[in-house]
Amino acid sequence: MADTILGTSFICQIAMIVRDVEKASGRFAQLMGVPVPKIVLANEDGSDTVTYQGQPTKGRVKLAFFQMENLVIEFIEPTEDPTTWKDFLDTKGPGVHHIAFKAKDKMMETAAKLEEFGYPLIQNGDKYAYVESTGDLGVILELLDID
Repeated sequence: MADTILGTSFICQIAMIVRDVEKASGRFAQLMGVPVPKIVLANEDGSDTVTYQGQPTKGRVKLAFFQMENLVIEFIEPTEDPTTWKDFLDTKGPGVHHIAFKAKDKMMETAAKLEEFGYPLIQNGDKYAYVESTGDLGVILELLDID
């Protein structure tokens, strides 16, 4: 399926926005019988260049990642920084925010193709890009520049 607009059909992650990443991670770990992963404050040092709706933002966020057999489950707790995560929590409450596809070395090229397809880029950092596809798909698509 490499001839798709996305260049892949490999879904590598599903991410949920939560109000309390510690609580959500603890409950999910209990449910799955796995250890609670380390919770990180991403971009605390400002090393990632983050843009939201065309404007620079600090883009800090609390994250927890569960490596499952077939994909990664991510829990995201927004900070007060302007981001798609904060906007999602403020307008919709907790829920599924995005599904992610690997886009190694072609992240922004793929984002441009998706924009032509009608899914505009809404936020990006050095290794990720979100495109707005909720009107058609009910979820944001993420492109990850990973192996």
